[in-house]
Amino acid sequence: MNLDESVQLYLKYVRFEKNLSANSIASYNRDINQLVRFIQKDEEKDLTALNLSNFRCFLKHLDNFRYSNRTMIRKYSSLLNFFKFLEQNKYISVNLSRYIIPPKSRRSLYSFLSETEMKRLLENAYTEDIRGVRNRALMEFMYSTGARVSEVENMKLSDLRLGRCEARVFGKGRKYRTVYINKSSLFWLKKYIDLRNEPIYSNKRESYQESGREENKGQDFLFLNRYGKRLTSRSIRNIVRESLLAAGIDKKISPHGIRHSFATHLLQEGAGIREIQELLGHENISTTQIYTHLNIKKIRQDYKKFHPRS
Repeated sequence: MNLDESVQLYLKYVRFEKNLSANSIASYNRDINQLVRFIQKDEEKDLTALNLSNFRCFLKHLDNFRYSNRTMIRKYSSLLNFFKFLEQNKYISVNLSRYIIPPKSRRSLYSFLSETEMKRLLENAYTEDIRGVRNRALMEFMYSTGARVSEVENMKLSDLRLGRCEARVFGKGRKYRTVYINKSSLFWLKKYIDLRNEPIYSNKRESYQESGREENKGQDFLFLNRYGKRLTSRSIRNIVRESLLAAGIDKKISPHGIRHSFATHLLQEGAGIREIQELLGHENISTTQIYTHLNIKKIRQDYKKFHPRS
């Protein structure tokens, strides 16, 4: 077995046995193949090229890219799991995983919007055409549900339960969870869905069907671009950035920043950490606990309420 074959075997394993999401598998693929390409410059493609010397040289090579702390931790994790897979299945004899010490996480405060800023972002949205209504419905949905950008991108009409103010999202670990739609989000979703089949979309869809280039045929994605195709995560990021500029908010906020705002505001208003964990779809409670140090409003309220001399 050569290096390329071992990578493909591992990717099949994480897909079918570990049931990882498509995004996680893509990250594993990029990280591991970065090592493979580095090794193959000077070595044969045989698995014997996976040795401690080559791995240490690769780590020095990574320094040239000035990756963030978070990216480096992910790369170490990808390689560590790959090596463990090879070792456990006796594909390599050297125990590389024991020599991998991931860098320590340097957590920084997540960017998020205050409740006032979020209100301004939503209420300053231009809604005089189909595109504007779609953008308002999109941002309302993200703030109402706390969904990841990948989950929003893949949301389908069939996943909505508007009568119950709920939606079903397909998240990390290839698992479904239920999220909730507030009144404002419900109003704009209904308005967008009513306009969704207007000619600006339907004519474009017909042209793609005729040319044989229609993407995701038969899959009824909720948020569409002007060609009637699924709105991509890149487009969603651009919509958020443009909306921030239009609202006069000078903060670097991504769609994930809206997710952080969702969780922070819930915590500030008294929601429990376990409930927020469930809504966010976090497998580990420690991931959700990053929001506790942002909960200044709740801490102040609890201090005044419970301290005998406050």
